[in-house]
Amino acid sequence: MAADKPRLARLIAILTQLLSKRIVTAREIANKHKVSIRTVYRDIRTLEQSGIPITVEEGKGYTILNGYRLPPVMFSEEEANALVTGEQIISNNCDVSLSTQYNSAIEKIKSVLKYSQKDKAELLSQRLQIRSKIEPKNSTNNLLQIQSAITNYQVIRLHYISADKEETQRFIEPFALLHTQSNWNLIAYCRLRNAFRYFRLDRIESLSKTSEKFKPHGITLQQYFEEQNKIYSSTPDIPLTQGHSTFASHQKIIVMEKVNIAPFKVIGISVRTINRKGQSTKDIGQLWNKFMKEGILEKIPNRIDNSILSMYTNYDGDHTQAYDTILGCKVNSLENIPEGMVGQSFDGGTYGKFVSKGDITKGVVLNTWNEIWNADLNRTYTADFELYGEKALNPTDAEVDILVAIKE
Repeated sequence: MAADKPRLARLIAILTQLLSKRIVTAREIANKHKVSIRTVYRDIRTLEQSGIPITVEEGKGYTILNGYRLPPVMFSEEEANALVTGEQIISNNCDVSLSTQYNSAIEKIKSVLKYSQKDKAELLSQRLQIRSKIEPKNSTNNLLQIQSAITNYQVIRLHYISADKEETQRFIEPFALLHTQSNWNLIAYCRLRNAFRYFRLDRIESLSKTSEKFKPHGITLQQYFEEQNKIYSSTPDIPLTQGHSTFASHQKIIVMEKVNIAPFKVIGISVRTINRKGQSTKDIGQLWNKFMKEGILEKIPNRIDNSILSMYTNYDGDHTQAYDTILGCKVNSLENIPEGMVGQSFDGGTYGKFVSKGDITKGVVLNTWNEIWNADLNRTYTADFELYGEKALNPTDAEVDILVAIKE
């Protein structure tokens, strides 16, 4: 009798798992309960013999007849979306026991949702990421409406105020939600700009869902991020491996502002590279990819703000020699440097400041560097850097500061 208890508990857990999603594969069940596929087949037959209406969708997995319920509990769409959001927030908590128990509880709750709610909850969970600690500031009141518009493919009309205080009326196709740098951001296709854009929710003055439906965009959130990551796979020094650029000979040199930079400290991840045979392209591209995928920014302690610095320093000579690239941010202390990261102090000094505006995906930062390389600057080659602040959140309409160390 005692030997039957583990299997009984597993059968109940499998039933709950089947009820939590519309389609569940045998491999998912086997992985979750650490059993063989053969054992899964046997357990499914046992549940079927017990009267559970389980069917097989060829090539997809198991499903339970729509309408079959355990407890008589009903949730509204907004309640279901709130549960999914809570799951993401709790999963981002550093306490493993809390996230584990909450995920177990949320699976039981999902098991009583209707088919349409399960599909929408699954879609929302794939289109939602929490990348930073939730803080009680920059409050908004539009999250649930946007979540509903994402899962129902509804066009949204909004009155938006940009970082430059520009007010516009937009019709957008909401795609995904991202919480980063202590703010909720909506990724959406903007019909005014004919491109994907980021919208901070606390800058939305007013919002309303329209009755118009839009065609799904045909990509996952991960695929979207992979496309965005390609933006950073190029570095300012890449063209130097191809020989001297003639770009500036056909362009007017951009205006440089001379500024004094106070001493500062940086923590981040780094790579030693050189502009030969495409080595810097490979090394720095991989560094950006690691930084974005592993959420390095959120792991940096004592950071002053959330602006990303791409530092070029510790030159062996000029740009044709080896140098370090550090991706990180400014911090107020180097006392706590996480394993796998580096910390470095910079003396500051006199810098030439250039502002690169436009579409990063089309090489606008690279063009600015081309102009810098061809300008008559008395560079010190101590530490140069790019600053990716709030105005660079939207890569297709970005503003990036480039600061180059020069002699007084």
